[in-house]
Amino acid sequence: MRGSLIAFACAVISLVGASNSFAAESRAKVQPEFISVFQVPWQCPSAPEIACGGLAKPVLLELEQNTGIAEAWINRAGTVLAVVGSDQNHEARTNAVRTLLREIFEKDVATELEGEARASELANFRSDASWYRGAQVDALSKEEADIIAERLVRRVQAKVPLSEDKARLLTASLANVLKQRRFVLDSDSPPVGDQKPYNEQMREIVRAQLDPVGVSAFEDAIAKGHRPMPGEK
Repeated sequence: MRGSLIAFACAVISLVGASNSFAAESRAKVQPEFISVFQVPWQCPSAPEIACGGLAKPVLLELEQNTGIAEAWINRAGTVLAVVGSDQNHEARTNAVRTLLREIFEKDVATELEGEARASELANFRSDASWYRGAQVDALSKEEADIIAERLVRRVQAKVPLSEDKARLLTASLANVLKQRRFVLDSDSPPVGDQKPYNEQMREIVRAQLDPVGVSAFEDAIAKGHRPMPGEK
């Protein structure tokens, strides 16, 4: 049974790798004149090293509804938006992107790259696998949940020693709550349906897995918020 699970996991990893490779090869075939690249501030506040999936997904999907846009991609860091046009009309493509983003964010948030900056990001877009379309950024949101959960557990461990197994279980349990909540990370947000607020769900998990001292440490950890404090990952 264990061997079958390992084989299945390896097969999944292989398929994901093949999919990313195919996407990179597909982007490499797009002629440069069909591509516009923009600098954007879409990093995730809770995980600054990656793009914010919850922010990027609806924007990317909305961009692709425009008849002049065939594909919209965000890089892993959330700093560059690449838009593949359905034709070579650069001006119309740029105007469509700026108009839509201005409507969504109520201000200019995209700066089109030119010259060496464009050439550098264009080369990256056409060769690097770490780019995501709207349907793919859920992977970043899941990673965000893992990063937040790991950060909370590290804060607990700074005050209370946890075994490796207990820390791993707690991290996975907290991350699962965040993933199910679809990353609505505002503690003032109302619950969906009969769901409890996500912070309360995490507290229940902590109370079930840790002793009172650990619970107190978790309360201190969550009081600091989900974003990294100075010096934290």
